[in-house]
Amino acid sequence: MKKLLFLLLLTMQLLLSYANNIQVSNVSVQAAANTIQFTVSWDNGWRSSVLNNWDAAWIFVKYKDVDNEWKNLSLNTSGNTIPAGFSGNFYGNGAFLYRSVAGNGTATITNVQIGIPSQQAQGIFDIKVFALEMVYVPQGTFYAGDGNSGTGRYMGDAANPSSVGTVFTNGNGNLVYDPLVSPGGGYLNAMPVAFPKGYNAFYMMKYELSQGAYRDFLNTLTYAQQVNHTIVAPSSAIGSSALVATAGANRNYLEIKTSGAAGNTAAEYGCDANGNNLYDEVSDGEWVACNYLNWPDMAAYLGWSGLRPMTELEFEKAARGIQLPVAGEFIWGNNVVAGGILNLAGTNQNSEIPTNASPSLGSANFFWTYPNSPFNGPLRNGIFATATSNRITSGGGFYGAMELGGNLTERVVSTANGQTFSSNLNLASGLTTNGYYSVAAADGWPGAAVGNGYFVDGTQNAIGLMDRGGSWSSVFTDLKTSYRDVNLLYTNTAVVRDAFHGCRGVRTAP
Repeated sequence: MKKLLFLLLLTMQLLLSYANNIQVSNVSVQAAANTIQFTVSWDNGWRSSVLNNWDAAWIFVKYKDVDNEWKNLSLNTSGNTIPAGFSGNFYGNGAFLYRSVAGNGTATITNVQIGIPSQQAQGIFDIKVFALEMVYVPQGTFYAGDGNSGTGRYMGDAANPSSVGTVFTNGNGNLVYDPLVSPGGGYLNAMPVAFPKGYNAFYMMKYELSQGAYRDFLNTLTYAQQVNHTIVAPSSAIGSSALVATAGANRNYLEIKTSGAAGNTAAEYGCDANGNNLYDEVSDGEWVACNYLNWPDMAAYLGWSGLRPMTELEFEKAARGIQLPVAGEFIWGNNVVAGGILNLAGTNQNSEIPTNASPSLGSANFFWTYPNSPFNGPLRNGIFATATSNRITSGGGFYGAMELGGNLTERVVSTANGQTFSSNLNLASGLTTNGYYSVAAADGWPGAAVGNGYFVDGTQNAIGLMDRGGSWSSVFTDLKTSYRDVNLLYTNTAVVRDAFHGCRGVRTAP
C-alpha cells in the first residue's frame, strides 16, 4: 500500500504551464487506463464558420526519466477522450485541441484524457504538460506581394515586376518573379513541392514566444544544454541575467532562480521584472514576448515543442488571408498606423495594456510608439487585443495571429534562398546532449549542414533565413506585410542575441 501511494504521489502531482493566457491544470496520470488527464483553458477563444478558422491549444508532454533528463512523452494518435464541443488532432509528439462548433469566449476543455505508454503511466516519473495557443490558417490561394512595399515579392513577368498576382501554391504555382534571387532577380518557376508555400493549411503560434514559456523550456534542460541557450554559466549566482548582460535591459527579465552545478545539476530560471529576487510573481513579466533569442535558441525551442519555422509565404498568408492586397498595407489590412507614444498600465502583468491606444487606427509596438526607458522593448503578447477591439485596433493578422508587425522581428525561411527547406519534422529527434536540434538531412533547416551533423548549432551560416514584420525599434516601413529588403537576407550564423528577435513557430495541419 505504501509503495502504491508513493507512486501515485509522484505521478499525479500538479504541474502547471502557461503560454500567455493559456493554462493547463489538474494534471494527473490515470495508471489503470494508461492515460494522462488534464484541463486546458484560454481566454478569447473562437471558431468561425465563415472563415473555417479557429484557435487551438498545442499540447505536448515531457517526462523525467531515470537519467534525470526531461524527454518527449509519446501520445496515442487515437482512442483519446475529448469533452463534447471540442475536437482534437493527435500526433506522437503533441495534439491540437479546439472547438468543434462555432463560438467565442473562454475555452475550457475539462478532463481531457490522452493515451501514453504504460511504462510512463505506471512507472515513477515526473510529468509536465505544456500548451501554446495557435491559430488555424486554412488551405487556399492567396496574394503575395502588394506591388508597393519596398523591394517586395512581385508576381508577373520581368517586364512588369510590380504587378500583383495570385499565388496558386498547390505545388504547380504561378511563375513568380523574385527580385531578391541572385544575381539581379529571377523567376521562381515551380518551387519544390515540399517547400511550404502557404497554400496548404497550417497552424501558427498566436503570439510570439513569451518569457515564461522560454523559462519553462530552460527548466527542462540539462546543465550542458542550458549553457548553449543562455549567456552566463548556469552555475552563476542567483539573480544573474540569463539572456542579456544587464538584468531587465530592453524588458528581458529572465534570471537564474537557483544556481546549478557544472556537469551535475541544472539551474532553475525565473522571471523577476520588479527586481525583488522573488521569482515568477504576477508582476514579473512572464507574459512579455521573449527577446534576445538567437537562431540556435529558436530552432531548439521549435524542435523541442514539435514545431518548425514558418516560410515568408506562410507569413503573408497568415497576415493577408484571402483579401486583395492594399498598396503599402500593414498586417491589419490597411496602410494607416497609429504613431503616438504609448503609456502602460499593469506593467509586466498579464493585464499589461496601453491606456492611450488608438480607438480606430492600426496598432503596433514600433519606433514611433515605444516609450522612453525602461519601456523600450517588447510588450505583453496580445497587448492591443481587448473585448472590443477589431482586427485593425488589435493589430492582428487576418486569421488572428497577433504582433506579426512590430514588437519582435519574425525569422522566416525565404523563397529567395531557402527552397531546400521542407515542412517535415524530425519527430524521432530530440535535442542533442549540447541542447541543439538535430534535423533530418533532407529538411533543409537554415544553418544545418553536413559539416555539423545537421545540428542547428550556429557553426554554419543560416542561409535561407530572412527577417519580416519589424520590431519595437523598427521604422513603420518594416511593419508592412510585403516589405522585404535584400539586407534582411541572412549571410551569417545568427548566433548574436539582440533585443529585437524572438521566436514564433508553425506546424503543417493534418
